[in-house]
Amino acid sequence: MTDPVPNLGNDATATLFDAIDFAVENAETTESGFVPFVLAVMPDGEKVATRYVDSEENFTVEGSVALARQDLAAADPVPRHVALAWDGFLTLDEDRTEAVFVDAYEQGRPEGVRFAQRYYRTSGGLEMIGNPLLLGHRPEPMLPHPAGPGQAGDGRVAAIARIQAMVDERKRR
Repeated sequence: MTDPVPNLGNDATATLFDAIDFAVENAETTESGFVPFVLAVMPDGEKVATRYVDSEENFTVEGSVALARQDLAAADPVPRHVALAWDGFLTLDEDRTEAVFVDAYEQGRPEGVRFAQRYYRTSGGLEMIGNPLLLGHRPEPMLPHPAGPGQAGDGRVAAIARIQAMVDERKRR
């Protein structure tokens, strides 16, 4: 049986699509891009949403996303899985549209994923363009390993990465 989304189990996939839905709602309420946020599911199952602002005086989406990544890389306790969302632009086949982006990562997986949901602004709100698109894989984990770098458990992550690579190779055949 394969995962519904590469590198994400069912719960992490649900969090990914919750983040896409919430990001679209946020995009609808602002003309200039919403404040990036992270949806995280903690070890005890608690769901936590956190917004990231790099500067109160000179807010940037890029800086706020970088701040969120920095925070996630040092997370303690380490969430089970996370989804980081922001608003921006996507160009496909020379067609540039607004889009919400979500990077999702599940603890213990070798890599995460990036999705985008394109949209147009209309007088009645937002009109979605197709379904969310898998733009690619994020090669670096977004979370620290629960045991910490160089401690017990690093072998498990490496083993999972090798198994996932073998599964991916078989899918390509």
